[in-house]
Amino acid sequence: MTIDLNFIFWPGLAIALGIPTLIFIPRQEYKKFLIFGFVLGGVIDVMTIIFIGNLLGEFSYIAGPLEAFGIPVFIPIAFTFVWMLFLFFLPFRIEFLVPYIIGFSGFAVMLGFVEQNLGFFKFNYGDTHGVIATIITFVVWFTGSALVYRNYYNKLPA
Repeated sequence: MTIDLNFIFWPGLAIALGIPTLIFIPRQEYKKFLIFGFVLGGVIDVMTIIFIGNLLGEFSYIAGPLEAFGIPVFIPIAFTFVWMLFLFFLPFRIEFLVPYIIGFSGFAVMLGFVEQNLGFFKFNYGDTHGVIATIITFVVWFTGSALVYRNYYNKLPA
């Protein structure tokens, strides 16, 4: 009997990214970051996968039994945690913000390559085209998330 790595990798990824949120984000602020992470990370991730992945055909997940509409069910959860950490450690000075966004974008692309090397993800138009499209997507996504977060963080009730 063989074990499908999808049953281990995707939940493991979500847990590995969720544990640091429990460690670093203070309990009294966790709810705010969870809301921002869910909307800016999880929901936008699902829309990005549907639009860029499924409709435009840039990439596809090979998710196995734990998927819905071609999206592994643990990916939006993992992206929620990534965005929570991204927003929690978000620097305020612009000279730190630009490399921070580029660094998180690079992390996301690297994670895509790990997934691709494990056979769970593939760029449909080649690695070079996929990396360029992915970097642009993540830079825009992280930049937009930082702007939304800065504009709305103090407006949410505690």
